[in-house]
Amino acid sequence: MNIHLSWDLFILVFFVVIVSYSFIIGRDNTLKVILGTYVAALAADASGSLFEKYFSGSELFVRILKFAALGTEDEAVIFVKVLVFVAFVILLAVRGAFYVSTADDRSGAIKLVLSGVYAVMSAGLIISVILVFVSGVSFVGGDTEAAGTSLWSMYSQSNFVRSIVSNSYLWFSVPALSFLIHSLYSTRKEE
Repeated sequence: MNIHLSWDLFILVFFVVIVSYSFIIGRDNTLKVILGTYVAALAADASGSLFEKYFSGSELFVRILKFAALGTEDEAVIFVKVLVFVAFVILLAVRGAFYVSTADDRSGAIKLVLSGVYAVMSAGLIISVILVFVSGVSFVGGDTEAAGTSLWSMYSQSNFVRSIVSNSYLWFSVPALSFLIHSLYSTRKEE
């Protein structure tokens, strides 16, 4: 059996793992992960920018880069952003001081479909944020100088990366809009 590893396969497996995990934790906790992802994305972007501002160019930073084999300073900043993002998503999902409850009287089939929709949106949002960080774009600072250079090899080799990056605005907006619509519908139904 000859398996050809590619970015498409990696992203597909990552997507399936997030969707599967979302079904395991349930709809309410998946919504908690989605909300935590928005907070984590901004916090990680700001943390990476602070890291770059205070440590780039210093002798200690250059030694750490060589020791960790991270390559350039831009790659180190991207690594820090992704690492902080993943840590924040996990911490907010597990220990976040907020509670999401979408108790409703819908049928089991509709609840399953909603769980699936939220699971796909969660996976798409998390992967989109990571790809935006890898591309070098900043949510907070708006720095687009390095945009696309880090991502170009993945973008040119992967249909999934190309699709996710091209539709990143949808992946960022649809989960929040869906949660808002669901919340408005649930609130109106309770009254």
